[in-house]
Amino acid sequence: MEKNILVEIGSAVNEIKNRPIFQILINEKLQKGDSLMVTKIDRCSRNTLEFLKLQDILFKRQIEFISLDLPHSGINRLIATTLSSIAEFENNRRKKRQAHGIQATKREGKYKGRKTVITPTLINQIKAYKEEKCLGVTEIARLVGLSSPTVYKVLKEHLGYVSNRLVKPEETHEPK
Repeated sequence: MEKNILVEIGSAVNEIKNRPIFQILINEKLQKGDSLMVTKIDRCSRNTLEFLKLQDILFKRQIEFISLDLPHSGINRLIATTLSSIAEFENNRRKKRQAHGIQATKREGKYKGRKTVITPTLINQIKAYKEEKCLGVTEIARLVGLSSPTVYKVLKEHLGYVSNRLVKPEETHEPK
């Protein structure tokens, strides 16, 4: 039934516990006799231990795991575990290659890092939203099309706000 189909478009790089839709599916929606179907193993998890824990939970609850890129049979679980290990291995190799590349360009003095999205215009926009319209960080982030951490960074590093409360420190005036 279509009402029983849930779609999650999350990254398998994130731990399963940090994927709320996946958590709801596993902990609340799936029942004994149901099937969990994924398009590919590496879309489910790229960490072998985490994948094995998921497999164990599904097995104990008698929920069938099906990956559309694998033959559907009793050997599916073995192949799925093996492919999960390969996905984790490949992910770790990619991260190491990236780190080596960054180190090499740093040694050559060519590494510039990621270009900042923080511009004087953005700083002025955030200042206006915060101080004139009294908007919160989440709303400002939505309006400027950036993440909340970027807005926090602008408020703290460019506009002088301090702590998580994001209040400006009071100017101290020495008696004359």
